[in-house]
Amino acid sequence: MLNRLSAILSGISKAFAALAVALLAILITYVVFARFVTHTTPHWAEELPRLVLVWSAFIGGVACSYERSHLMAGLLPFVVRSPRALNVFERINQVLVIVGLVALGYAGWQLAELTMDQTLPALDVSAGTVYLALPFACAVTVVVHLAQLFSPAPAAAKD
Repeated sequence: MLNRLSAILSGISKAFAALAVALLAILITYVVFARFVTHTTPHWAEELPRLVLVWSAFIGGVACSYERSHLMAGLLPFVVRSPRALNVFERINQVLVIVGLVALGYAGWQLAELTMDQTLPALDVSAGTVYLALPFACAVTVVVHLAQLFSPAPAAAKD
């Protein structure tokens, strides 16, 4: 069930990130056009694209965690040859990532709480909405890593 939830959350996050990147491209194209062709700049030209960028980056990281496509050195398999030992290191890595995500998400939540009563001048929305991307993405990514932590070991690791 956790694997299924993880796959669903990853799919939703990938779709959200794709739509956000498309929106970002449209917003930036419009701002550049307005600035250089009509010689006017929209009042939201900096804040709205930044808000969309932050949310798309953090939510897109959920799909990267699910697909294990984050950049990594990958030197451990060259040093440790035992599949069982590699599986143990993988489980330790998942626990450390989860602990790090919880700490980062908590710090992001505190920052969002501190800035909830401040508004972005051009958009007239709470500044905390920008910072809420971090705890939200961390919480969803924790679910993905929990699913990876509790997934069965590959057949090669059982030998």
